[in-house]
Amino acid sequence: MKTSAAKTGIIYCRVSSAEQVDGTSLDLQERLCREFADREGIEVLQVFVEKGESAKTADRTEFKKAIALCSSKKSKIDYFIVYKLDRFARNQNDHHIIASTLKRYGTILRSVTEPINESATGQLMEGILSSFAQFDNTIRTERSVGGMRERIKQGIWVFRAPFGYMRTGGKGSNLIVDPEAAPFIRAAFEEYAKGTYTYESLAAHLASRGFRTTTGLSPFPQLMEKILKNPLYCGIIRIWNEEYIGAFEPLISRDLFDSCQEGAMKGSRNRGPRTSKNPHFSLRRLAVCDTCDLPLTASLSTGSRGKKYAYYHHQKQICKKAQFIPKEDFELSFVQYLNEITPNEEYEKIFKEIVLDIWQTNYKKLDEENSRTRKEIAKLELDRQRIFELHRSGVYTDDDFLAQKSVVNKSIDQKHRLLNDKRIEEFNMEEALSYCFDFVRNTAKQWKKFEYPERVRFQKMIFDGNVKFTGEKFGTGELSLVYKGNQEYQQDKSKLVTLQRIEL
Repeated sequence: MKTSAAKTGIIYCRVSSAEQVDGTSLDLQERLCREFADREGIEVLQVFVEKGESAKTADRTEFKKAIALCSSKKSKIDYFIVYKLDRFARNQNDHHIIASTLKRYGTILRSVTEPINESATGQLMEGILSSFAQFDNTIRTERSVGGMRERIKQGIWVFRAPFGYMRTGGKGSNLIVDPEAAPFIRAAFEEYAKGTYTYESLAAHLASRGFRTTTGLSPFPQLMEKILKNPLYCGIIRIWNEEYIGAFEPLISRDLFDSCQEGAMKGSRNRGPRTSKNPHFSLRRLAVCDTCDLPLTASLSTGSRGKKYAYYHHQKQICKKAQFIPKEDFELSFVQYLNEITPNEEYEKIFKEIVLDIWQTNYKKLDEENSRTRKEIAKLELDRQRIFELHRSGVYTDDDFLAQKSVVNKSIDQKHRLLNDKRIEEFNMEEALSYCFDFVRNTAKQWKKFEYPERVRFQKMIFDGNVKFTGEKFGTGELSLVYKGNQEYQQDKSKLVTLQRIEL
């Protein structure tokens, strides 16, 4: 009989490939974990078995169920038992985050084959072992990518076959032409090259000819654009900033492909599509002239000795403030502007207090809503059971039974999705706010540290739109709520309290 002092635990077993599922690895893991639990006097409440899912991420079906059980207030789980730490996670950050989360639930991670515990030595070993798990996974990935690169150099497409091709030779085989889909791909290029179709009208035209996607849907404009810009169809593998000739049959000629690219209709048949994304100029199109209200662009200029010089400037030099501003000077002005809009400690403290107060109120309401939803699910479960009983007793025909069951199952699924959407029990708002303000309180420093993709995303978090440039400095930007609230607070100390929907 279980006493109140009895130690409880769950076992988690995992294999990373489908080939291992039929082997002895899972059985061996479970047996050794159970023997460990017996030695330590731990009562095993449940065993979770993951078949053929990688530990690169925490997004694993049985793993999430195990974590959810540990977080449940109905069950007290003292130990989370694994055969080896690399069964738990192969990413060091994931390992520490999930292990810390388990500790908050009162659950301690244990490895059957490794000496980890709460002592200083045990924690050191856990850190070292989780690092080696990630190191091993990184090495495997590098080898895999290296193998992929070699096959691509040989002209073999190693990824999923695009529409118009198929792969029948199994893993590692090259593309072959899909006789049913390929004519639609050729027709798409031939019709678009005539210059009379848009992506939308081309999609409608091909749909009228019977073109359907692999899921049975009619083609749509975005699919047309994706197809027409894919060089794979003319036998070219373009990947990782490199280009290789494919060792498979092209569906169209290179000339036909080039004629369908942007600029081809203007006489430049080989010019590819131009992109507005340029890693040299993070502020391109973010800054707007305060006189002509047009976004500034940027470009590299070549000097007499071949040296490149970077400038921000107007797209057209008709504005009275049109000028070429060196990239360094322009971005220095932007950094100074970021320092001006950065919230101070006083604002941060008040902002956090208000948001936490609103959060607590909303959490109580959400908890009540979730409670009502769970009661509704329980009632629906009873209704579903009654449907089965009526079917067994002959009251419902097979058709009636299937129809009623479908209605109830659909309602139950909707309720469960509603609960999942509102699942915030593990969310710590105070920690989230501190994490966010680590960026906010050091806005200029963070911006300078980031590379191009992160800079652009960070800028979108700071600004809701564009920011004006006077020709000398930045100002009057369309700021996001945190920065906008700071400006209003500095102007009127009472404004922050009444700022609407600040918790967003």
